Amino acid sequence: MEVKSIIVNGVDDVRVTPEIIDESSLKPHETFIENYYSHISPGTELSRVYGYKKGAVYPCKIGYCSVGKVLAKGSDITHIDVGDFVLYSGNHSSYHIYDPKKSDGGILYKLDPRLPLDQAVCLVMCWIAMNGIMCVDVKLPDTVAIFGLGVLGQVLSILYHEAGVKVIGIDPLNNRSKYLPLDLLIDSTETAVKQVMDYTSGIGVGIAVDASGTSQGICAAVDVARKNGQVVLLGSPRVSYETDITPTLNAIHMKTLVVRGALCRLFPFNEKEGSYYNIKESLDYLAELILNKTIDTSKIISHVIKVEDCKEAYHGLMYDKNNYIGVIIDWKKQ
Repeated sequence: MEVKSIIVNGVDDVRVTPEIIDESSLKPHETFIENYYSHISPGTELSRVYGYKKGAVYPCKIGYCSVGKVLAKGSDITHIDVGDFVLYSGNHSSYHIYDPKKSDGGILYKLDPRLPLDQAVCLVMCWIAMNGIMCVDVKLPDTVAIFGLGVLGQVLSILYHEAGVKVIGIDPLNNRSKYLPLDLLIDSTETAVKQVMDYTSGIGVGIAVDASGTSQGICAAVDVARKNGQVVLLGSPRVSYETDITPTLNAIHMKTLVVRGALCRLFPFNEKEGSYYNIKESLDYLAELILNKTIDTSKIISHVIKVEDCKEAYHGLMYDKNNYIGVIIDWKKQ
């Protein structure tokens, strides 16, 4: 059958391209899925679309946050049935022959039927954000500083608030933070370190998270962390940054900081011996937060588009961050 896929052919060269797939004979681990919605990842995808991911190879398919309906499945797929709606780490295509064992994310998760699909598609980004709290030791008296209030930073601030700690958000685009449960909002990155230190009476924060994906944010997170504190790298720096790294390394050493990389592949999908957390249980928890509006997806999704408008959406996410916060593609939208 013919499907539509978003293909990045080169820097700033995004096209909706027809492809042919053969769904007639699925392999045991494969599932044939009709895509309904997919969520654009502003970090990973923009780095490919605009060429600041070093070593990126073109042409390439992008995207890993999709929801759809199972039309057929292989013999080894036992936890879902034909007709189920699922969250899966498929790219931006109208239909998929999907094998979680070959997928970069490996998610194939049966959705709660109470959860609207245009909200369920946010679960993958919420899960990525959740890694910024799951990998640290959180105590009730803690204060956390989060650098960057994009989709990841917004969700993470809600999760830390749910844990009962004070939350400081740092982002120059303060329209992103109107509804967030922040104890302090700092809208100047230039004065952020001083303001955090003033707020904490010079002590610093127990947990500092960079959710901006910038080297500057990481250096600032190290600066505001208190002695014996924790620094979390939730975003992935991709752009070159020249600085004297010695003060940052010295601060890590002298303050005996723990620096953690919070990549979303830290945990298995199902319960597994040796891992306290797993992705499935985390998605169950996040789905409940979305259902009860603790995480209000309408606040983190600014645009719902048809696939033909994807290039305009990428441009907005890159150059119009005041208005473009989160974008989902409605594959049924005409």
